[in-house]
Amino acid sequence: MADSITDADREAVRTLHAEGKSRNAIARETGRAAATVSKIAADLGLAFSGGARVAAATEARRADAAARREQLADDALDGALAQVERVGVADSARDARDYATAARALTEVHAKVAELARTSGTGSTGGSMLDRLADALLGPTGDDADGG
Repeated sequence: MADSITDADREAVRTLHAEGKSRNAIARETGRAAATVSKIAADLGLAFSGGARVAAATEARRADAAARREQLADDALDGALAQVERVGVADSARDARDYATAARALTEVHAKVAELARTSGTGSTGGSMLDRLADALLGPTGDDADGG
């Protein structure tokens, strides 16, 4: 039969939880099972959710992904512009077509990544200058003025 939970156990869990220790760390330090620590914590109204460390790590991953998406969008746009420049000096019509096709594909990548950044709220504040210019000239994305 398991040892009954004492007031000293409760106080130890309360103190160690306040120090930011994990459930498993508290279990190791008190010599009690993790399930017992969880029961004591629940009785005391305490929760082990990972807290600020998990939230900070999640936010760091989001920021990193946003920066990588922004870099991908910039690289795609730079690549598209380079392909457009090659169209004018192409040796043959076939080469010009291939460069134009590559430019179109890269432009689509840029547009999709930029839209993802806008809809996920992780892009540059207010969108890029080119996005704002396109919205001013053509209306916001998906706004078909002629109705079809």
